Amino acid sequence: MHVFVDADGRLQWPWRLLAFAFFTVAAAYAITAIAYPIVAGVSHTIGVRFIAYPWIMAASVACGHALSLRFADGTMTWSAIGLGRPALGVRALSASALLGALAIAVPCVALLAIGWLTVSDSSGWIDGAGGVALPEQLNWWSAAGASALMLVPAALAEELLMRGYAFAVLRTRFGWQVALGATSAIFALLHVDNPGASAQALALVTIAGIFLGTVLLVTGSLYAAVAAHFSWNFVMAALLHTTVSGLPVSAPGYRVVNSGPAWATGGPWGPEGGAFAALGMAMALVVLFTRPAGRALLMRPFGRGENVGHE
Repeated sequence: MHVFVDADGRLQWPWRLLAFAFFTVAAAYAITAIAYPIVAGVSHTIGVRFIAYPWIMAASVACGHALSLRFADGTMTWSAIGLGRPALGVRALSASALLGALAIAVPCVALLAIGWLTVSDSSGWIDGAGGVALPEQLNWWSAAGASALMLVPAALAEELLMRGYAFAVLRTRFGWQVALGATSAIFALLHVDNPGASAQALALVTIAGIFLGTVLLVTGSLYAAVAAHFSWNFVMAALLHTTVSGLPVSAPGYRVVNSGPAWATGGPWGPEGGAFAALGMAMALVVLFTRPAGRALLMRPFGRGENVGHE
């Protein structure tokens, strides 16, 4: 039995995952040490640092990928992760962004229609309990732009971390079902310290991980999963001005607040933590699995490793 390398001379899958984690953490320390003094020198405002943080994290995970592909793997390509040039197709990106937006927007519209979500006047930032804090004079467009500047790299960092290299390694060894289930569970655990986290909220994050992983599997594009992730969060943060995974967002002029049962509305976590959001994602999954690529996935045997694009 080969403990460290397989019959082809490659590192065994646990060591490749460990190397990826090491490279990513090392890159995060290095980039943070360089970037944060620069950010602090440019601006002392909290908002600029909020925006800088997800960009630093995205750069760190991207470096972890590059180093893993170069030094820990040697055969896997960027295309295997869903980051090749063909994965940038406009049709897949736009369709995934629309699906991600509708998966949360439709449930929220339904909750607004029955009065379990309501629109309230607001000015400033809303916290995880729906209160207002850190007042700032922002108009809608500047707040939406600031949200986008944070949400794009945040979505990129999370998708790279959960459904990038690690996902591809697990899929190669165990098949797409195990990769999807394992990364979705870990995705939920990464949110356990968020304000307002509960068993129901974390279960919904797991479903969200399944949804985003299925976008990757059906489209073959990690960019598409990033687009779906971003549009989902943008609907909540910029259009609804409601909490995103329990975290505060800027709310100039108005905010959408919980006025119904937490099991349906998500409570302090935000609408994505409620049963209506689960229904929205379930419908999105039906759409994905009824596509030809989705139907082909369902035909593959459980637990069998797949060739996902090695040289």
